[in-house]
Amino acid sequence: MKAIFDRTGRVVAWLNDTNIHNLTGEHLAVVNNGSTYNHVGGHLGVFVDSVFRDHRGGVVAFLRGARMGPIPPILGVQPVPPILAIPPVPAIPATPPIPAIHSLGWGADWDNYISAKHV
Repeated sequence: MKAIFDRTGRVVAWLNDTNIHNLTGEHLAVVNNGSTYNHVGGHLGVFVDSVFRDHRGGVVAFLRGARMGPIPPILGVQPVPPILAIPPVPAIPATPPIPAIHSLGWGADWDNYISAKHV
């Protein structure tokens, strides 16, 4: 299980294989073919080279060791991983939009990114 860090260096979620869980273990989203999808199959953004990007190409979050556009923050202390909830049956993913050019800046904050209702 890998910690997902936001622009402040704080752990905001966990990546377990292709499943994204919040800090309490609740299932949030999935990574499928370089894209991130919510529970109803809505496209949230892309996940490339250990970096989560929004639809405008901005960095939203990243895994330890990721190389990205913006200067990475100092990473906070990693909490103990939670007991993970069983992921729901995957939805049929929406067709992803054409990816934006990768930005050298930060994008949406994690909470807005992961809770978006994109389809």
